[in-house]
Amino acid sequence: MTRKAVLIVPFLALLVLFCRLPEGAASDSEGLSPQQKGVHNTVELLRLMDQDQNGKVSRAEYDKFMNQEFDMLDVDRNGQLDRGELSKFHLENYLAAQLLPLMDKDSNGKVSRAEFMKYMDNEFDHLDTNKDGELDVTELSELHLSYAHVTGK
Repeated sequence: MTRKAVLIVPFLALLVLFCRLPEGAASDSEGLSPQQKGVHNTVELLRLMDQDQNGKVSRAEYDKFMNQEFDMLDVDRNGQLDRGELSKFHLENYLAAQLLPLMDKDSNGKVSRAEFMKYMDNEFDHLDTNKDGELDVTELSELHLSYAHVTGK
């Protein structure tokens, strides 16, 4: 997987985070530096994914979260994501255009749940730098760093 490809999925994960944050959560980070916002967003992502509240995200928790995200993104409920559905969730068209072919292994212009989950499982493996089968706040912080690199935010 190329470095450019690796940078796009963290954007999707943060995109999903912002779609799921409770009202007022965004205002909690107002006035913070970009680094402080990154830490705040990482903590919020950890809270959303960490069902047993042990401070880490297991593969099972991650998979459950990503399955729920697929359901949220699949607006027309046809079991596949297309560029339009990705774009509707504030994913800029050029990023959606780059992400789709990375996930769409059968090249039909849509991403099935199986394709989505395979790609997300590969991302889990990439983010799990200490290879303990769990993502901690340090590993999840890589999402923000990658997001900032792609978007300049």
